[in-house]
Amino acid sequence: MATTSFLIDSLSNGSGARLALGSTILVYLLAYNETSAPCVVMASVLATVYAALAGRCKTSLKALQIPYIRASNKFDFGCLFLGTWMDTLAVLCASGILARTLSMCLDAMTGGLARIMILGRNSPANEPWPDAIAVVVVFLVTGMFMLGLEHSKAFSLIMTLAMFGLNAILSAVSWWDGNAISWHETLLQPNGIHSLLTAIALLTFSFPSDYPMQRIGWQRFTGFFLITLVTISLLLASGCLTTILRYREIENYVAVPLFNILDENNFHKLVPAAACLLMLTTAGAFLELFPELYGIIVKFATSEWRILSKQISYESADSGNPVLAVFIGGSLCAMLAFACPLQNLSHTLAASHLSAILFRSFYLLYAPFRPKFIQQNNSESSLSYSRLTTVPLVTSASSSRLKRSLWNLNITKQATSKKPKAKPRNKQEVEKEWLLLGEPTSPCPQRETKDVESTILSDGEPPPSDFEYPDKFENSDTDTSTDIDAIVDEYRQKVKVTTAGALDRTSRVPTIASWRVTIFAIVVIFLGVALTLAGIFMHWAPAAFTGAIGVFIISLMMCLIPKHTGNVINVSPILSCSVIFLGIILFASCASYSWPAVVFWLISGLILLIRCDNICCSCLNQTSIVNEQLIPSVSAKTGITTTTIRIPRPPKGIVTIPHRVNGNR
Repeated sequence: MATTSFLIDSLSNGSGARLALGSTILVYLLAYNETSAPCVVMASVLATVYAALAGRCKTSLKALQIPYIRASNKFDFGCLFLGTWMDTLAVLCASGILARTLSMCLDAMTGGLARIMILGRNSPANEPWPDAIAVVVVFLVTGMFMLGLEHSKAFSLIMTLAMFGLNAILSAVSWWDGNAISWHETLLQPNGIHSLLTAIALLTFSFPSDYPMQRIGWQRFTGFFLITLVTISLLLASGCLTTILRYREIENYVAVPLFNILDENNFHKLVPAAACLLMLTTAGAFLELFPELYGIIVKFATSEWRILSKQISYESADSGNPVLAVFIGGSLCAMLAFACPLQNLSHTLAASHLSAILFRSFYLLYAPFRPKFIQQNNSESSLSYSRLTTVPLVTSASSSRLKRSLWNLNITKQATSKKPKAKPRNKQEVEKEWLLLGEPTSPCPQRETKDVESTILSDGEPPPSDFEYPDKFENSDTDTSTDIDAIVDEYRQKVKVTTAGALDRTSRVPTIASWRVTIFAIVVIFLGVALTLAGIFMHWAPAAFTGAIGVFIISLMMCLIPKHTGNVINVSPILSCSVIFLGIILFASCASYSWPAVVFWLISGLILLIRCDNICCSCLNQTSIVNEQLIPSVSAKTGITTTTIRIPRPPKGIVTIPHRVNGNR
């Protein structure tokens, strides 16, 4: 029961909305407008593999400390920020697609009267543009969340029941009027492998972006259950469409192909029912996905990221929701739903989602191989520093017997050798020597000064010295060893001690030389990806296979390069290289309709990041201003110029603040 509730919680946190978007909207758009239905079936299987790899990469970044990364390395923080920034665009496009579909469902439920009354009779029936109903829907949902609407599992329950109804209608139509003719035709239509890659790119958003990191019982397999559920849903929908649809070229892009499919197969009476079920599905998915949108905006305003102003994350006292973040997310979503065509929205959704995966995978690829500390080792130098003795050592007979040479031989004491007299040195020389060598091993030899106050307060005997201490506490070695043995035995009963291996083995850590090799390997990987892309789009198979094999070989060789293994990042370079290789290829397949939006969003994110690093973070998050004055002073004795840092103390007593400041402005 606990595993089932945990799985339901995972589905209601955004994974269910992605599943509904993929199985009820994206599959229909691909099978009706982009490619053939059998191609969508194959794309669903291949998208499962890529989504599992990408989800593994994102899940491994959950334990990262963003404030530490921000303070230590700006480039790492920039990669992680751009990944989250592209996730914002992906969720924004998904919300716009849901709003457009919801407006089409409302129009179909009224028989097309809503579209005619708003846009006129000459407006296109396949996809109304501009979509005024979608704007009304987005503003309505935004207002509800600003007034205090919270995310509830009831939305997920309504969405799930409506999805079952849609699958039942599609299965009934497929059983009643279906055939397998489409499997006997050309599967990859119209552009061969390019159509398959486009379908894979669009279906990757249907899978969960990350998976819960639970290691207790059956909860360890939650990610596997989620991936299996999404795959079965996609295969069921696309498999039913293979028996109904046959590929043909479409002049105008159809926003909701389900209604056209029912009309073409003489199921006109099911259109209102299908529109009602699709409206419930999209409404539940939109209410589940919209909190994720303004949640990312709130994340950027927290002290962990410090990208936006803190006022954006403030929650209203009446509603309990961040009103400014909700308004920003709703405004951006309304603009996309109003003006952006659905084909551009779907391709931008895929491109932005793949871009976020690429940024995270690139960070996982180079971060473990970068040395944390760069030290310049001068092996040719033989200089060494040691603490000079200030007091002559008095050797006794017992100490001379303990002294041994390098070869473990006794040293004979020479009576004729004379000890040199120690030259007296002033206190300043000793302090300079300590500054050079570090903290001294023995206290500074100073003159004994009698403290009058301590002499008066000490009415007993003086404290024992270090030499008298062992004489006062005469504990036998047998008692001490017995106590230690008892503690060790008790500790061994509770803790299992394991050894790491032979003592002569040393861990390999990254160095400057290994880091340069890693950079060269990453450059070769990107060159191999470029060669593969050229081979795919130029229909030159040898080039494509050569680039893929080269990337695979380099990823295997990177496993031999020293890297940090004890940190939170524990991803194989083979996995990171595979995700980058496949992600760039999939991104190129859907970039024709989406590259302007992706480039614009990426540049805006870079500007926001640079502006925050230089201006905003120093002024928005400054809680207190400390006025530090640097006052140069010259010592009269030594003539050395020093700098004193004076920090003003807070005023004592009652502080009166004048209500009005007189003076010329």
